[in-house]
Amino acid sequence: MIPHQKLLAIIEAQVQLVGLGNDLSAVMDAASSKAVELTGADGAVVELLEEDSIVYRSASGLAEAQLGLRMKVANSLSGSVLTSRTAALCTDSETDDRVNREACRKVGLRAMVIVPLIAGDEAIAVMKLVWKAPREFNEYEVEIAQLLANMTAMLMQRATQEGPNVLKQRMTLDEASGTANRSFFYEQLQAKLAAAQGGSTHLGVAVIRLDGIDKLPEALADISRRIERECRPGDLVARIGHDEFGVILNMASRRSIVTSQLHRISLSVTGESLPGISDAALRAACHTGSSLYPDDAHTAIELVQAARP
Repeated sequence: MIPHQKLLAIIEAQVQLVGLGNDLSAVMDAASSKAVELTGADGAVVELLEEDSIVYRSASGLAEAQLGLRMKVANSLSGSVLTSRTAALCTDSETDDRVNREACRKVGLRAMVIVPLIAGDEAIAVMKLVWKAPREFNEYEVEIAQLLANMTAMLMQRATQEGPNVLKQRMTLDEASGTANRSFFYEQLQAKLAAAQGGSTHLGVAVIRLDGIDKLPEALADISRRIERECRPGDLVARIGHDEFGVILNMASRRSIVTSQLHRISLSVTGESLPGISDAALRAACHTGSSLYPDDAHTAIELVQAARP
């Protein structure tokens, strides 16, 4: 039986999830974050079923570097959970024949709990909690994860009823800014890096951060439009943090091009005041940085870290 204090925390978390409404990106992030907090896991992922693949649409902690990763459903433990609609435990990835041992080593995980998200009659996703060390599980980890997964699935169900592509659209959109969200940004960056490996292709990443603006939530849509004004065909703008935007610069053949485009983006963002935010406050708050593949980093998470101002 789940301890009383944890049950109260789960109820509080479920109320928080309901309060996020249609912002499914925020729902996934909050659910996985709470699952980590309540179970002591080292990381969490929500993997969404998309045709014959599962996509890491939310990731935190140990699993964050895998955000946006796309994998085939077949022959995976997550795929088995989707098919059986039953939770699965892995106490040690080094001895469990159901898992991809090399993939687990690459991530650094040794144990995991995977539970299904069932909307109506369909398993649409899984929530996976991961640990760095092998461990035995009690029923708390599975029950806590499943309770949070059930609430998340209930909030997703409305989107599944609105049309075949509505759920994916909601899962990849940041509602506050109207741009792509962090998950879609990393998915696209992972795909572009995979295509660029082994060739002479360069890829740029820019990060725009706005520090300490009280009225930032009301200004996010305006700021995203200003960034998009200076983007080229094939570029992608996304909100990747509370006060951060990321841009994949698709035509970044050399560093001088990245620097020039980022300068134009900065001028566009700070060129005129926003409601309730003065010109001076906007200029002081705006910080920008960039990175270039393969010169500065080779993975998606490292490129973004290298670009952060």
